[in-house]
Amino acid sequence: MTVTIPPPNPRRHPSPFSPSFGTTPAAVVGIQKEVNLFARALDGAVRGRAMLVTGPRGVGKTVLLNTFGEVADSRQWVTVREQASPGVVQRLTEARLPQLLEDLDAAQTSTSSTVGFTLPVIGGGLTARADSTNPLTPDLRHRLMQALDILSAHGTGLLLTLDEVHRTNVAELRAITDAVAHAVSQGAPLAFVAAGLPATMNKLVNDDVSTFLRRAERIALKNFTADDTAVALRHPIENAGKSIDADALETAVEASENYPYLVQLIGDFAWEAAAEAPVITAEHVAWAVEQARPALFRQIHEPTLAGLSDRDKDYIFAMSADDEPSLTREVAKRLGVSIQHAGVYRSRLIIDGVIMESGRGKVEFAIPYLRDFLRSESARR
Repeated sequence: MTVTIPPPNPRRHPSPFSPSFGTTPAAVVGIQKEVNLFARALDGAVRGRAMLVTGPRGVGKTVLLNTFGEVADSRQWVTVREQASPGVVQRLTEARLPQLLEDLDAAQTSTSSTVGFTLPVIGGGLTARADSTNPLTPDLRHRLMQALDILSAHGTGLLLTLDEVHRTNVAELRAITDAVAHAVSQGAPLAFVAAGLPATMNKLVNDDVSTFLRRAERIALKNFTADDTAVALRHPIENAGKSIDADALETAVEASENYPYLVQLIGDFAWEAAAEAPVITAEHVAWAVEQARPALFRQIHEPTLAGLSDRDKDYIFAMSADDEPSLTREVAKRLGVSIQHAGVYRSRLIIDGVIMESGRGKVEFAIPYLRDFLRSESARR
């Protein structure tokens, strides 16, 4: 049968949910304390201008960085956003900061936006720009201080965020934190926030990449509360013109296990299931949960498993034999090692947010439906 393209439905309202990485959901919940801390830092508090954000995949690290950018915008600060992938120092030195300098030079009284950062209202004529006649190639520290000097003169500052920090890129992270630490030591109006997986961030701090990182505020993101999950589901639905009945909402909250990414998946599929219906029902949610599970397998479970050592994988596969929380002594027995030896894997997995303690001598999976995934054929390929 040949493929036909379905015609657009002019009455169909787009989903208010965002089950994709790097996007901010319609209802941001569960991070008010962190947002308040950052806002106070930009308003002059001592703590909070340097932060390390950690958490397993899918708990909202990028959402927090984006929200911090909104806080910076509200204070008329400029935000430079980057991924901490290879080449980040070159991108900052040769593209982001020079572009920022040009935009600062051209800025008058209107708000401008460019890819990667937001430029707030800056009044007055700005004459400083990158010095193309300098025979020495400006490094990251020089470019950063150029921008900060201009921003400081106009009563504003700069937020630099790095997402997806990885331990394989230690040298570049050291160069960035050295430049940031120098700027901070000069009293420059700079805030720095980096985000990554727990094991990565712990290794970077413990390996002494920078004393600046050791002094940074640590934020460990976790799952929502049940109340926050209900808000994250109900508010976007109602604001988009539909409603969700009480049983459906209760089912969705329970099925999500308060895991932020799964909340977005279930909400998105439930919206799709409801189609033109004005009310999302328990039947719609039941279908949504079934659709969300394989999506969660692909987007969260597979990359999580790929990032673990072989012995850590063995530990969670041994756990998957249990329908309830696992006894650590039984897991060790299945692995054929001592409890102390198995404890090394257990500790790493807890730090990574893959498993969590569940009472004395017990552990359970911290990521929803991970047991089901480990029992599936796809996990053993």
